[in-house]
Parts: sequence; structure tokens; C-alpha cells
Amino acid sequence: MVDYPGRLAAVFFLGGCNFRCGFCHNASLLAGKEEGLPWKEVEAIARRFRRNWVDAAVVTGGEPTCSRHVFHTVEKLREWGFRIKLDTNGSRPDVLKRLLPLVEGVAMDVKFAPANYPAHTGFSDLAALTESIRLIREQAAVYEFRTTVVEAWHGPEEMRAIGEWVKGARRHVLQAFVPRSDLPDPTCSALAQTSGTHLHAMADVLRPYVEQVEIRGEF
Repeated sequence: MVDYPGRLAAVFFLGGCNFRCGFCHNASLLAGKEEGLPWKEVEAIARRFRRNWVDAAVVTGGEPTCSRHVFHTVEKLREWGFRIKLDTNGSRPDVLKRLLPLVEGVAMDVKFAPANYPAHTGFSDLAALTESIRLIREQAAVYEFRTTVVEAWHGPEEMRAIGEWVKGARRHVLQAFVPRSDLPDPTCSALAQTSGTHLHAMADVLRPYVEQVEIRGEF
């Protein structure tokens, strides 16, 4: 009930990702080698959702734009009557550009200030991320940018740099980091859970740059 704001949604996970974030909560999907469900089973699940008044679907991952199945998945979900939202890390603007006309909503994770992406994600093509931000702002009917706030990493300077990157966006969502024992980088499991006080402080820093700041996962 939170993955597609305002709608009850089914969530479809595609394996594979070109980031290596130590705090990823879907680490089992990173390699993209886990066996997926056969299409007949996916269709049966989707139609069961539709019979139970679920009219929206979220295509997520991993990083769905890295999956060779992403276009077929979106096509089939549209055929089965879903409104679709795409979750992306913004790393493949060429694929994103082709997907935008096929989906009703997009959420892009803006994980760090540009200078800190290589160290924390292993991804250094900042031009690709900038292009995805531009595409989403200019072409997506409904969109949001999202940042998972880690107190040790996301202070005022970091948030101001993120704000400059997405300046003028309609909505930016800040989410609390929640440590878990199965994170890819064990040192991330020892990081503190993000406090509500810190989330609100970072939201105040971000507000001058975007039209709306929303906080999710406050504790």
C-alpha cells in the first residue's frame, strides 16, 4: 500500500542491478541469477490480484532497466489491466526513455550527492543519472525522486547537493534507513536507524529546491 502512492498495488521484482550499494535491502536480486517465475504463473498471480481490486502494479528490482524482461513485463501488465509505476536507479536513460510512454508513474532513487555516488554505489556515470533526472522531470506524467537517509552520510551539505541536482522537481521523498543483518556490507548493518528528528531536519534543508518534500518510514 506504499509502493504506489494512492493505490493498492502488486509489486513485481526483476533481478539484476548495476549498483553495489552496501545498504541494499534487496541484495538477493543483485546478481540476477535467481530463477524467476514462469509466465503462466505470473499471469495467474496477476489475474488473481485484478479479481481482488488491485489495479496498479510496480515494476522494481534490482534495477528493472537492466533486465531483458522489462519491456515484456510492462507490456503484459498493461494487457492485464494494470496502471504501472516503474522504480529505477536512473542509470540507463536510454531504456528509461523508451519505458516512459508505457508507464503511468516513475520513482527514481537519488541516493547521494553526485560526487559520492562512486564510493557508495560503485557507479560513476553521473551524466547518465543527470539525463534520467531530466527525462523524468520533463516527460513523466507522475513522478517522485527518493533518498534513503542514512544519518552518518546524509547531512545538510549532502542534502543541499542533492537538492541542486533535482532542483524544480515536483516531489522528493525522504525515507528512513533501517539496518538489517543481511545487508551486503556488514558495516552498514551497524549503522543507526534514521531518527524522525534527522529526517525532518533534512526535509527542511531540501524544501527550498523542490515543490513538495514527503517523509516515509518515520520512527
